[in-house]
Amino acid sequence: MMWNASVLSTASSDTEPSIVVTFDSFKYLFNAGENTCRSFLQSQRNWRRTKALFFTGASTERAGGLAGMLMTFADATIPRLDVVGPPGLKHFMAAMRFYTYRPAMPVNPIETPSSLPNLSSVPEPIYKDENITVYSIPVYPSKVEEGEALTTDTGKRKRSEESGDQRPAKRSNTTHESAIPSASIDEEAQAFRSSMIDTMFPASPGGRDIEYTQKAKRGKRKREQLTKETKAPIATDSSKANFDEYRRPSVPQGFYSQLPKFTQTPIGSSYLIVGPRVRGKFDADKAKELGIPQGKLRAQLIKGETITFTAKVDDGVDEQGKKKTKEVTRTVKPEEIVGQSDAPGAVLILDVPTPAHIPSLTEPFANSTFFKRFRSNAREDNTEFAVRSVFHICGNGVLDDERYKAFMNGFCDSTHHIVASRQHSPDPVTFTSAAYNQLRLSQLDSEIFRVPSFSLTPKRDLACVQGLPSNVHQLVANQHMSIRPPGEPTVETEGVDRFHPIVMSSEGISLSEDTLSRFEEAKKRVADMAREKENSNDPKCPGADVRIISLGTGSATPSKYRNVSGTLIMIPNYGNILLDCGEGTWGQLCRHFGTDEGKEENVQKVLRDLRVVYISHIHGDHHMGVANLLRKRKQLTPEPSEPLYLVSIRALHLYLRELSDLQDMGISDDPSKNGVMTILSPSLHWRDFPSYPESGLWQVGGNEPWLDIELSREKARAMCEKLGLKSFKTVDVRHRTRCYGAVICHKDGWSIVYSGDTMPSDSLVYASPSATVLIHEATMADDQEELAAKKAHSTIGQALDIGRRMKARNILLTHFSARYPKIITYKSKQWHSDQGTEEEKVEEITGFDPDEGVVAIAFDHADMKIGDMWKINYYLPALQSSFQQTVAEDGEDEELEEATMQVDTM
Repeated sequence: MMWNASVLSTASSDTEPSIVVTFDSFKYLFNAGENTCRSFLQSQRNWRRTKALFFTGASTERAGGLAGMLMTFADATIPRLDVVGPPGLKHFMAAMRFYTYRPAMPVNPIETPSSLPNLSSVPEPIYKDENITVYSIPVYPSKVEEGEALTTDTGKRKRSEESGDQRPAKRSNTTHESAIPSASIDEEAQAFRSSMIDTMFPASPGGRDIEYTQKAKRGKRKREQLTKETKAPIATDSSKANFDEYRRPSVPQGFYSQLPKFTQTPIGSSYLIVGPRVRGKFDADKAKELGIPQGKLRAQLIKGETITFTAKVDDGVDEQGKKKTKEVTRTVKPEEIVGQSDAPGAVLILDVPTPAHIPSLTEPFANSTFFKRFRSNAREDNTEFAVRSVFHICGNGVLDDERYKAFMNGFCDSTHHIVASRQHSPDPVTFTSAAYNQLRLSQLDSEIFRVPSFSLTPKRDLACVQGLPSNVHQLVANQHMSIRPPGEPTVETEGVDRFHPIVMSSEGISLSEDTLSRFEEAKKRVADMAREKENSNDPKCPGADVRIISLGTGSATPSKYRNVSGTLIMIPNYGNILLDCGEGTWGQLCRHFGTDEGKEENVQKVLRDLRVVYISHIHGDHHMGVANLLRKRKQLTPEPSEPLYLVSIRALHLYLRELSDLQDMGISDDPSKNGVMTILSPSLHWRDFPSYPESGLWQVGGNEPWLDIELSREKARAMCEKLGLKSFKTVDVRHRTRCYGAVICHKDGWSIVYSGDTMPSDSLVYASPSATVLIHEATMADDQEELAAKKAHSTIGQALDIGRRMKARNILLTHFSARYPKIITYKSKQWHSDQGTEEEKVEEITGFDPDEGVVAIAFDHADMKIGDMWKINYYLPALQSSFQQTVAEDGEDEELEEATMQVDTM
């Protein structure tokens, strides 16, 4: 039986380490950070036959892509999925209940133990099937750092000063036991979380389980009692007060209330994966020679059992010369007839976030009678198990720690160590297909189409770390490690990466004759128009220097060329606004601005200057990146000096507050601090209602203290003052769930309108006459109007019509369906009244007269000032040609499905 471990993604600006263990029958994925789905697309691998997901942490870093993977797997008709992770996993999953629902795919969540049993006993595997047996190792920070001790009176830390010895203080087993996090679990709260997951995946084994339901109800009564005692209001979960877009037949009591608080000490899990023992070859010739009959006895030998049987053997010849036989009793051991079996291959996946986590990880391998056999050079241990590879996911400082180096060196000499450490890793571009196309477009306009930021040189060379084992390798994407038969790590690059070889070469990128000619023509026309504008002496329009950066322009799911929704507005001298934040938005920001803190413009500064995050609705492609973004902001050093205002609906705020039990994201209700201030979208409604709606689709559905309408409006006033805004209003639009557009008006005289996801909505027109820029979804082509209506989206023509009606000076079309993965072709119909004919043109794409406005198409990483949006009209034929060449050179077999828009201009 052959099997292997391979690297799907590594530690980079836009991905976290993900490892795939592959057998002929099934795949097993370890960790799924943001962009895992997109990494599968880029690597040209598929996720089919995935049987289980394993997580080393219930966190945005390790599981930020879980929701996307679950929905993708269900849509790919994976029959069943096991999800394994440390305590907190069920809380993490239950928090997704408002936007994740797949009724056909059973999902079985399994939480690993908080501690190991007695070190002298063999632990129970956390997971086992016909291919692998998986054991978990709890990993947590020690309460007392090595080399430090606690004073008996104050509990403060101090250095060990005995005899001036500065070596790490020796720990006893007793000390280690005291550092183990509390394993206490509120069973009723856990059952409640399980019932939420069963509602998300009703085909799961626990779906509608009576015991779960009863425990969940008891847990809800308990929370209500505590709430009554503390005189704090509790959110209602009445079906009349909440809207479920999935129209589930029923949801458990408490579904729309905040989850029970997760109070356990956060821990992680590392994993030992043991493959199957493959028996040696059965020697059929020798079995025949020994007279072992076919059937049961041979089967017993194959199973490793000793057999005793009666056989007839030759006993010379009789007086007539005939052969004689006699019966003899024989005992045959398995090793006499069956060749030596292969030692089961084993893989370790170790996640060590800080040096403080080292003792909890290494102790089992030193003191457990079971685990220490896997870290051994003893012959008897190596013939029992063969550790082929150890994957080390190391936080800052771990590889430099002498304790960890000693731990690594304790493994068998033939073990390969594959290391992911941001301190020692380069930062190559992950999504090279999109970057390759961006590299082309930079030849057209290097300001609008920037080359993504990357680095092929690590901050510190792994080879310079002294004392590591000899078989150490850098963890890189597309790395492959054969476990049976054993092999050396190899990296598959052929056909996957066209970006780095070209960008690093002196020759540069080559363009086809058609693309080159279109580029030159477009640049000439833009230069001519720029001179004409400059010579006209017209005053600069308000907001001309405001930058609009399209971070994600796809809908529903990411593709190789488009990420999901995210648009950054950069207002000079004031700060930044982010409109929606789909999965992978943080990575897009990193690639666009770079992580080099020595440069004037970098992602840390952009994040520090971020004043508003606006989330239009709860669909995953619009918000699944916000938790990671807030987490990154919380980790900034020094901290931001201003608060961040998060404007969205209650469901999104509830989701983030639940995740905050597992990771601090800086959510705060204290306006005097620099945390995340929550504002309810309906409190900023453009009609300025005195209170929230009390019935129907648009009512808020809860009464937590932070929902107070006046509190939200007070925060909004402070938000507008920080950004120099005249107003920030929300507009109810027509979608399959509660969704709000936004109207942002600045004191300098410009305004930006954002549609969110919507069918054509009159309210958007009424709320925002004469917009400077309309950013409107254009999910479907005009020939898909019926499908667009069914999915509550707009066609391109409908988006343009909304722009005309509100007299928008500029329209930016975005949120394109995955049906059109690369570029949408536009055709405008122009009527020649003098000739009585109609002509189709694709050179100039506009639904407006040049004196009335501009229509631009959003591309990932397009960085446009409002005053320069007109250029995209002139670039479109060149963009189309470039995309076609990219697709051809990328070696994609499928034809590019193009959407054609018919725009009537008279």
